Amino acid sequence: MKNNNVIAVAKYKYKYYVLPNLCMDTQFNNLYIKELLINNNHINKYTRDRGKALVIAHNIQKKIDNEYGVIEISI
Repeated sequence: MKNNNVIAVAKYKYKYYVLPNLCMDTQFNNLYIKELLINNNHINKYTRDRGKALVIAHNIQKKIDNEYGVIEISI
């Protein structure tokens, strides 16, 4: 059985958040990610540089085996 997870780079209010290990079936949608960012705002780190966020996400991908890789999403 494969891992059904994804690493998301979410753009929300000109900030880029890297969210590793989201379930593609249940957690990878705009509403869930927006709630996650709003409710855990003090926990989530962000950057304003898109390139840096993508590099961080791809570095995480090297360590975690996932099926869908890195996907960008705008909220």
